[in-house]
Amino acid sequence: MKKQFVSRNLLPIVIFILSGFLFISSASDKEKTFSVSKGGNLEVSVSNGNITISTWEKDQAYIKALNVEEDDLKYLRIEQQGNKVIVEFKGQDSNDFNLEVSVPSQFNIDLSTGGGNINIKGNINGKVDLATGGGNIDINDVSDKLSVSTGGGNISVGNVNGETELSTGGGNISVKDVKSKIELSTGGGNISIGNIGGSAEVSTAGGNIFVGKASGSAELNTAGGNISLDGATGKVEVNTAGGNINLKNISGSIEANTAGGNIYADLIPSSNSLSELNTAGGDINLLLPSNAKVNIVATVYVGKHSNDPDIEKMIKSDFESTTVDKSSKNLIKKFVLNGGGSMIELNTASGKIKINKK
Repeated sequence: MKKQFVSRNLLPIVIFILSGFLFISSASDKEKTFSVSKGGNLEVSVSNGNITISTWEKDQAYIKALNVEEDDLKYLRIEQQGNKVIVEFKGQDSNDFNLEVSVPSQFNIDLSTGGGNINIKGNINGKVDLATGGGNIDINDVSDKLSVSTGGGNISVGNVNGETELSTGGGNISVKDVKSKIELSTGGGNISIGNIGGSAEVSTAGGNIFVGKASGSAELNTAGGNISLDGATGKVEVNTAGGNINLKNISGSIEANTAGGNIYADLIPSSNSLSELNTAGGDINLLLPSNAKVNIVATVYVGKHSNDPDIEKMIKSDFESTTVDKSSKNLIKKFVLNGGGSMIELNTASGKIKINKK
């Protein structure tokens, strides 16, 4: 009697385990290999899943789709059209789907996934276009144009020779050197870029920005972090709602604004340019060549302390001022260097101003 009871109770358990095993084993992997030549194209579009791309020197493209559920096999397409390899997967039940691909390094790559990570191992000698609905993107060097977007992950990129466009809804962005112009944006992360061989447009809704030297103009914006730029040849526009601004080796003009930080600017003014540095709650330190031909107007709000005999120390300079005005609630000092020329305006509401020679 006891044996029958045990048998009757074990039978459903055994059936349950076996059915679970059968369910798990219904997922399968699919592989294909194609003969290709250098300079071809890889196009991938999948509804979900991680994508890993490796490069090699073989004249082959190898594709492996992992964990494809039986019901989703009809939604998997892997084929070759000339020197183009196409991978498409629109299945909804394969939650653990992943794609692994190996192609020649001299290939153009166009990838999109609805919600996974993208990882490119090896350098790509071609154009690269990557998009994911919400994963991280990691890329090595790219020899041509690069376009990357993710709905909310981090982006890490090596060196890029071509024009570069990177965007994420809320992650960090890190890039090594770029030999052409670059456009970057993130909804709330830090941005770090090496040297740039062209102009730069960079924005984050709430992180720090660190940029090397830009061979052109630079526009850098953050809603709440620090901004650092090591050099630029052109117009520099920087804005932060609450951080410090550090600008070195700028040959051109500067428009810098911060609501609550200090501003340091090392400037070689271009001829007939206008520069303006404004902070609502910090100090301004401007460094100029001794032979710079500029007109400077430096203003500090002093309020009711305008008659204080030490108030003039709020603006210090290695250059001799031409006029000092304390008649209003502002201390205003004007400077004409080497006969005058380009215009520089410095304004702080509650800090100090220093103007130094290089």
